[in-house]
Amino acid sequence: MFFKIMYFLCVAAEFYAVPTFLKYYWPQRCKKSFIWKTVAATLFVLTGFFAMKASGNNTLYADMIMWGLVFGLMGDLFLHALSQKMILLVAGVIAFLTGHIFYIVGIQKAIKTTYPDAAVFAWYELLAIAVVVVLVLCVMIFGKLIKTDQPLILVGLSAYLVFLTSMLVKAFSFVIGEWAYGMNDHMVMIAVTVALGALLFFISDLTMGLLMLNKERFETKKMRWFNIGTYFSAQILLGSSIYFVQSFEIFGR
Repeated sequence: MFFKIMYFLCVAAEFYAVPTFLKYYWPQRCKKSFIWKTVAATLFVLTGFFAMKASGNNTLYADMIMWGLVFGLMGDLFLHALSQKMILLVAGVIAFLTGHIFYIVGIQKAIKTTYPDAAVFAWYELLAIAVVVVLVLCVMIFGKLIKTDQPLILVGLSAYLVFLTSMLVKAFSFVIGEWAYGMNDHMVMIAVTVALGALLFFISDLTMGLLMLNKERFETKKMRWFNIGTYFSAQILLGSSIYFVQSFEIFGR
């Protein structure tokens, strides 16, 4: 009961921490915004931790999601550092990319425990990833939503988008597969926490890309709030998924 109460307290505290962070974040980052973003990011890590303890979930899925949350916290600290040095920006992107990899591995582990013969990436998953990546890049580049004349940035954006989309596709593949198998009593909550969490992360990172690569057009208070709101919602949902993706008959080390 203690861990369940702490889980709900962390989720509730996020509703105060995130708006407080945004209040100090606009129009530009400052020491107080850094402090409150650290608090908000720490809360989603604690949400995952207490969800794991409350549910008794000791599966590899839980471990991977926890590592994803931790690297999300690290990415937040690097990207919101007051110095804004390029090395910190790169470190932040790498931290988030690493977090996505942990999420993908965790979801894939969950898929394989239900479908042991499942490939790392099924052909339809690869097709979905390719279609989404190409579509997003075409819209961004030919729609002139981003401004850059540096090929290296476009290569980096494309690579990051592949991992981001892979996480999204894997999440929906997992939820659809579980639904078809019909063996989890928490199916609705799994869909909400895993699939919606991945979708919100996808949307948040896309908006962050627009803010970073076309600041003049997209840098508005509403856009910032939308970007941060979808991001922290995604992390809270993914952390909460640990509580529901924990059928011991299916998942194990």
